[in-house]
Amino acid sequence: MKTCIWCNKNEETVTFNKKAHIVPQSMGGTEICANVCDKCNHFFGANHKGIPPIELVFKEAFNITRARLLGKNNVGKNKALSRFKSIYFNVDFEKNKIEVKPSFKLQYGFQSMLCRQFKRGMYKVFLEENERINGDSIDDKFDFIREFARFNIGDLPVIYFPSNVPFLLTAKDEPQTPNFSFQKKFEFQNTENGFFEIYYLGHVFSFPIIRNYDLVFENYIGESIRQKQKFYKKPIILKYLTEIDLTLSFINV
Repeated sequence: MKTCIWCNKNEETVTFNKKAHIVPQSMGGTEICANVCDKCNHFFGANHKGIPPIELVFKEAFNITRARLLGKNNVGKNKALSRFKSIYFNVDFEKNKIEVKPSFKLQYGFQSMLCRQFKRGMYKVFLEENERINGDSIDDKFDFIREFARFNIGDLPVIYFPSNVPFLLTAKDEPQTPNFSFQKKFEFQNTENGFFEIYYLGHVFSFPIIRNYDLVFENYIGESIRQKQKFYKKPIILKYLTEIDLTLSFINV
């Protein structure tokens, strides 16, 4: 009997009729998490009291990077990315700049809220991919992720490592089908200390996968900086999406 990893309800009380794409299908995601009920699946793609959907913000951010990687010849009708037109950002690929559109920028707290939705999206994708690969996302140890990503309780960090070298490692088909792979790509990716690191579409992100991460946070950051110092700048605890080099400006260096 299926049990939803988000609400902990099973087939006796909820339905599992729709396919729950881990990365949004409209973004090119192909992998499915079977243990997400229809209600929770709908939640991540829906507006809530005027707050942008979690999946939309995730897609908005990474479609900027996808457009950069795919190039003009692969953006358009019947192409890998059907079109590129951001809802929230003005994007200048020639100058490698992004900024929140004025109509949103003037809204008090909007940029912080947008980043919060993005962070919830990162945790959402992690927990569903973990379920697909390991099958243990229902475990109580992940309750703190459920609280934040699904029920908007508390706050959890996402750490971003800005690149310091014109180096890019992406599979040929990754921009077309940007699934969230658990595969370790670099020797200096720190997989210990209760943090999960992912190299995704040319970016390195990190976030805690244990509730009491604050107890090991300083040790993790110190070790991670030591491992990455030749390739990455000082890590950023994200507050705004514009802190991410979504246009991959470092590859022009």
